[in-house]
Amino acid sequence: MNNANKQKNETFQLWWFEPDSKKLFPAGVAFHDEQFGEYRLKIDMFPENQYYLKPLNSTDNVVNYRVEVVIKKNGKFHQRKVVGIGQSGPDTNGDIVMTLGPYSKKLLLGGK
Repeated sequence: MNNANKQKNETFQLWWFEPDSKKLFPAGVAFHDEQFGEYRLKIDMFPENQYYLKPLNSTDNVVNYRVEVVIKKNGKFHQRKVVGIGQSGPDTNGDIVMTLGPYSKKLLLGGK
């Protein structure tokens, strides 16, 4: 395989966003996979889990996403489960804002 032809996935910063204080805290990184059109999330607090951010649909310049976690059985891939939702659009300044399970902080992809 020729490494010159191998496409590098783009990397993005992840942030925990506290809505009340408007503060950002480092949360990890995300890698965009052009082949599947989704993001692989590496969340610092959950290093053993594999998360994915998958676009679902878009209307009026708003893109809706779902956050999935990989479930393994006996150390091998079994399935993906939905653990959150996300959205990007004019109201999010180009960031993707995610809500995960019971957490009050939002997870931001971008946060510039």
